[in-house]
Amino acid sequence: MTNRPGKFNLGARTRFVAVAFTATLMLAGIAPVSADDEARSKKRSKPKLLDLSGLVWIEDDVFLAVSDAKYPDEDTLTRISLLTLPHSLDGMGFQPVSPRFSGDLSSDLESAAGIPGSKKFLLVESTSDGGPYQRIFLATITGKQTKKKKVKILGQVEWGSFTVVTNIEATAVAKTDTGSGLIFIWAERASGKQSTDIKWTSLQMDPFAIGGTGIKAVPFTLPSSLTTAAGTPLYNRSIVGMDLDSEGNIYTVASYDPEGHSDNPDIGPFRSVVFKIGKVIAGNVVLDAEPTVHAQVHGFKVESVAVRGSGDDLELFIGTDDEDYGGTLRVLPPR
Repeated sequence: MTNRPGKFNLGARTRFVAVAFTATLMLAGIAPVSADDEARSKKRSKPKLLDLSGLVWIEDDVFLAVSDAKYPDEDTLTRISLLTLPHSLDGMGFQPVSPRFSGDLSSDLESAAGIPGSKKFLLVESTSDGGPYQRIFLATITGKQTKKKKVKILGQVEWGSFTVVTNIEATAVAKTDTGSGLIFIWAERASGKQSTDIKWTSLQMDPFAIGGTGIKAVPFTLPSSLTTAAGTPLYNRSIVGMDLDSEGNIYTVASYDPEGHSDNPDIGPFRSVVFKIGKVIAGNVVLDAEPTVHAQVHGFKVESVAVRGSGDDLELFIGTDDEDYGGTLRVLPPR
């Protein structure tokens, strides 16, 4: 069918309106929004993945991460998030979650620890050089679909109720055949030092309590071989992350942070190393004669390690706190 003279068909009329509208926007100094612009806008509106100071494998491809946002200065920043491993170019899934804390928001969460045999975990404040925020939260996740999962706080204890600490960035929970059946393990970051003490004590779930049986400790020292050609130690934070596998093997992270050695330490350079350092045997931490280097990670400041699977299917994942660069999650190659 042909159009009658002097009349627009519907397609032509639509094109005319679109061109006229675009021209009007341009004359007004307003650029039209393209599909690419809309995509970029959506990408910019996504919350930024900050540091992964603590990491726990939850299930399948889902991990829980904690970030070291301070209170009250950083009360709007994400503290806890759920991460989903990528399955396409869309990248990693990142879902901030906001549990209801009793009292103030968390401050300087630097580690998280899964509790073997349960769906519960610990969210641990570092105390930030012995500051006022010294809480260890017992928490769980509710909901089946990842987007509907929520973190629920079940209880809390204070570091000061069983020990005195300065700056804790590495914690873990191990299952044992003695006492309460669980032990809580931790280590000071020990900035600027090549050694620190790994400590442990009992953990009770119901009622939630830590430290009922006293504290044990064993000294840990970084291998003397990990130095530069000039003999300078490669790492200046002895233990900043920790996790255990199902057999009780202990994995830790050491890092180099240029804080105090650079005008702008938040842009690096960074380096890190992941070790297997020992095993939990009969409720005690027993260190290997020498730590085994699992991986050296150059250019990144790893602050967390998480075990997924067991036996031949065991995988180690690392989380980074690269300061101004943000954070990322990666799986390490098998040894």
